[in-house]
Amino acid sequence: MSGRKPRIVVITTVPQTMVAFFPRQLRSLSAAGFEVHAVSSPGAELDRLGAECGIATHGIAMARPPRPIQDLVSLRRLYSLLRQIRPDVVHAHTPKAGLLGMAAAKLAGVPVRLYTVHGLPLLTRTGVLRRILEGAERASAGLSTRSYCVSHSVRTEVLSLGLCQAEKVFTLGDGSCAGVDLNRFRPPDDVPAIRSAARATLGIPQDALLVTFIGRLSKDKGIAVLADAWKVVVSKRPDLHLLLAGEEDETDPISHSAREWLRSEPSVHLPGGVPADAVPGIFAASDICVLPSFREGLSQVALEAAAMGIPMVASKVAGIVDPVLDGVTGLLVPPNEPQRLAQALLELAATPEKRSQFGRAAIEHVRAKFSAERVDRLWMNEYRSLIANAPLGSRVANANPAVVLGESKLQ
Repeated sequence: MSGRKPRIVVITTVPQTMVAFFPRQLRSLSAAGFEVHAVSSPGAELDRLGAECGIATHGIAMARPPRPIQDLVSLRRLYSLLRQIRPDVVHAHTPKAGLLGMAAAKLAGVPVRLYTVHGLPLLTRTGVLRRILEGAERASAGLSTRSYCVSHSVRTEVLSLGLCQAEKVFTLGDGSCAGVDLNRFRPPDDVPAIRSAARATLGIPQDALLVTFIGRLSKDKGIAVLADAWKVVVSKRPDLHLLLAGEEDETDPISHSAREWLRSEPSVHLPGGVPADAVPGIFAASDICVLPSFREGLSQVALEAAAMGIPMVASKVAGIVDPVLDGVTGLLVPPNEPQRLAQALLELAATPEKRSQFGRAAIEHVRAKFSAERVDRLWMNEYRSLIANAPLGSRVANANPAVVLGESKLQ
């Protein structure tokens, strides 16, 4: 590298993903002497991220669903950008950014090409769409020099589906792409005051036992299953309240009947999306968190709830079994079984001593394995090791742009 700073390009499909997971890590890389570039679809969030983190940002439109013509344009623009930057590392996250980013980096001759699997949407898809998603995952992994999974349980799924060779796919440490900021997510010093204020804002009775879900209100998140379970819960414990904090996902909607029942049920609160800075207060206001998902990568909500000492009732699926230890930090139930979900919620609601025990164990678990400091350190060491051991013959400068993308045809 002739004494210059090592250059890393981080790619996500949309800026919301970059903002949600990577600001701290991008700042840490920059402070450690890396020249950092962040790439995603353009937006005000990306611009703010660059200003706040003091890094270069580049807006390149990328469509989440398959869009052959748009995808080819995005690939060409990514390739041109990488030829200009000449990075030592390209690290792409999420399916579309993974496919386009790994293809562009391979064509540009980037020596270290990393792809992280954050989850497997294909697990809940069927038919042609599932085959397309499987093909995209295999292509991304094949074009990368190394692939990663955000949890050990997702890595197991990747291997069982034959999406990547075992010797080429890894999970750093205990998992996670960014970890949990333990300064932000911790039991507050003045729990009663923060709990009271958050409940007043959300319209939750001060004396109610509150079960909370935070995330997209979608089919994959098991919201319809939760609605069926909640009918059982409130029939036995009408004093319980349910908070569903999140926007409805129109790309994966729940059934009309489930949505209308939730809207009409007095014990259910639907505030819509909540700002990120309100999330710790919501956890402080909660007694139990619930996550009935059909699939996850590594549930950030489960990690954040654990860091604040909130016990969890969740589905026993990949991406949840890592942060939630059954019978230790929470209760795990089979996915898509509302009766079992209701039983677990009622059990935990009826045993405050178990909630306290689980909460304490959850704090210890997440602090030991998933702190942002630990995850940042693991990734920093990984980048440095990969750069130091990259084959010199595959530097970006050696790629021939006219050959690898046929520029005359794409102009």
